[in-house]
Amino acid sequence: NDERIDEGLSFDYHEDHNDQHDIPLTSEQSITQSQQQEKNPHHHHHHVHHHTVNTLPPRHLTLFDLVSIGVGGTIGSGIFVLNGLIAHQYAGPATFLSWSISGMAALLSGCCYAELSGRIPSAGSSYAYAFVALGELPAFVTAGMLTLEFLLSGSAVARSWGDKVVEWLRVELNANENILQLLEPGYGINPAACLVSIATTLLVMGGVKESKLVTDIFTWLKVFLVVFMTIGGFALFDRSNFTPFVPPEFGTSGVLRGAVSSFFGYLGFDAVCCVAGEAIQPERNLPLSIMITLGVVTTLYVLAAISLVGMQSYEEISPESGFPEAFKANGIEWASQLTAFGEVFTLPVVVLISVIIQPRLQCALANDGLLPPMFGELDATGNPRKGAMFAGVLMVCFATFVPFSYLDDFVSAGILIAFTVTNCSLIIMRRESPESDPKLLPKLLVWFNLFSFVTCLTLSHGTQSPVGWAFASLAGCVSIFIATNISRKCPPASTFGHATGKASQIYGSKKYFSTPLVPYVPCLGMFANYFLISQLSFFGIGLLFMYTLFAVLMYFVYGAHNSVGRIEGWEDEQYAMVEEHDNRSPLTGSDAVIT
Repeated sequence: NDERIDEGLSFDYHEDHNDQHDIPLTSEQSITQSQQQEKNPHHHHHHVHHHTVNTLPPRHLTLFDLVSIGVGGTIGSGIFVLNGLIAHQYAGPATFLSWSISGMAALLSGCCYAELSGRIPSAGSSYAYAFVALGELPAFVTAGMLTLEFLLSGSAVARSWGDKVVEWLRVELNANENILQLLEPGYGINPAACLVSIATTLLVMGGVKESKLVTDIFTWLKVFLVVFMTIGGFALFDRSNFTPFVPPEFGTSGVLRGAVSSFFGYLGFDAVCCVAGEAIQPERNLPLSIMITLGVVTTLYVLAAISLVGMQSYEEISPESGFPEAFKANGIEWASQLTAFGEVFTLPVVVLISVIIQPRLQCALANDGLLPPMFGELDATGNPRKGAMFAGVLMVCFATFVPFSYLDDFVSAGILIAFTVTNCSLIIMRRESPESDPKLLPKLLVWFNLFSFVTCLTLSHGTQSPVGWAFASLAGCVSIFIATNISRKCPPASTFGHATGKASQIYGSKKYFSTPLVPYVPCLGMFANYFLISQLSFFGIGLLFMYTLFAVLMYFVYGAHNSVGRIEGWEDEQYAMVEEHDNRSPLTGSDAVIT
């Protein structure tokens, strides 16, 4: 009946039909879907079974859980290694300024993630946003970039942890040589990395509650460790170590180079968005968790940088093990040992979060038919066990046998591309082309991305001559001109996502986080991402280009032939991607209102 159809426009987080879904089907689409049900009930039953019963976990992640995932996935080697490296090689006492600058750059993309995660709270992070805003192929390529962030980056952290374990056993415990030989057999093999990858995979396969509990505990143990190091540094603070504030051998350019290096300490905050499909009250908690994560991480980084330089001269700070060596230099041996042990003890939480996130991304792809159905299967508790096993096996292999010294830039570039896709997606959802030129907005975005990348590449590698400076200035001016034209000629969308045909009709008084100054904030975020990419090696950028071609090939080999949009129709595909997150209650995982 008509009342039933109207209810189909709103999905409920709290059994309250005034709390509507963010991007519902329009009335016409819902009526059409109801008519299709009457004509072909078997088809509809298959659709609900495929997208609801098998592939939608219950909502169980609180705001605290989301912040734990964000903070735990972000604070890795940044606090333990990068602080000492930047202070010793780039910025001296001004290291905290480098962290502040990079934190502001991370916030530009963070705002875009915050808005999109609240409005499109589907599993998959940048993949979900690209799917809605840009289409299936760009979304699939973006999923490939996220795989670099979670699967390969998690493997790299596991390998780094394995190296730290060996070093800790050798230096701090004077371990038996036979044990060290077992953990360091040579030939690039890292047994400790293998062990931590297997352990985290088994934990994730064991159940959602167990992995969530361990994540919460280890994340906040890590935070307490950082707070302990920071307080210890302030207790040993010597003002003379802050003179000169910006060492003349580094200068302002050194502070900026430090900001470039420190930005990579912020990568990981977007992990929150990959578990959006399991978040309680996602329109509120997801944006909040992203902002709290960035606030907590930035505060910890800045205060830790000040305390480290305060207790030891920047010239003497160890670029590999800043805090333990600084405590040792001040005669506090127990604090040095505790800090070294704490790093080894808490770092595996980054690996654990990677194993938690990657199967959720695979599940989102399988939900849309872009990966085999196996990856979308959940057990009775909503845990993607088969997907976790597959991701875990890959991580074990990479962590055990692949040295990452040549892959770091490749992985970083892929993550930054995913950030850029998210920034573009927000502009497309918030702005629309004028009626006189329906393709203007996408054309301007393509040109902005092109000129921004050229500008940044020239600034990084071509300013040795006046011609290079002139070219970079010209390309930069063109980029600014294009961003201004997006603002002037592409008006705000009448409804969120209007330009994509997936318009959001917001009913009632539901509030969403809104990124300020669109399109300028997302454009600045894209420019910052391209500037960071331009700092990476050409080898890493070349690897990313080949990897992108491989992702496109994989899409046409499997995804293009098996996608839900192609098999069941694009209306169903939109329903699966944009509306899946409210097809069950947060506690029971019940079916959708439309049945």
